[in-house]
Amino acid sequence: MRFALASAVLLATLVGVSAAPVPKAKAKDEELIVGTWQVENFDFGPGAPVPPIDFKQINLAFKTDGKLAMTMGDMPRKEGAYKLDPAAKVKAIDMTEANGRVSPGIYELDGDTLKICIAEGADAVRPTEMKPGGMRGAVVTLKRVKEEKKEK
Repeated sequence: MRFALASAVLLATLVGVSAAPVPKAKAKDEELIVGTWQVENFDFGPGAPVPPIDFKQINLAFKTDGKLAMTMGDMPRKEGAYKLDPAAKVKAIDMTEANGRVSPGIYELDGDTLKICIAEGADAVRPTEMKPGGMRGAVVTLKRVKEEKKEK
């Protein structure tokens, strides 16, 4: 009788546990940034000269291994790397070109929108707010490129 009672309690417990909703782990920025992003807007700030480039032709592909690839129209693909620090007071990103030059920046990741405020130049200093800095820095807004489903 004791065995039957113990088995019933154990079975009820297991059924209760398996029926309870399992909370989803919150995805980390390192996972959420992976994919291809298309530039939607490049903001150098008021009065700053804007290069004659169609920025919407620029795509950035963030890989899981910290590699970064930039494509722009028919131009050759540029390779680089990125490193995130989501625990920083203001979330930080470093983008490194193939030649080793690092551009420090900050980022905001909200669903399918990624904003990066990046500083450029030999003595570039990481921005502290999402605000353009002229030709030495800009706020780039990107949208995630949706993967097209391939027909079988």
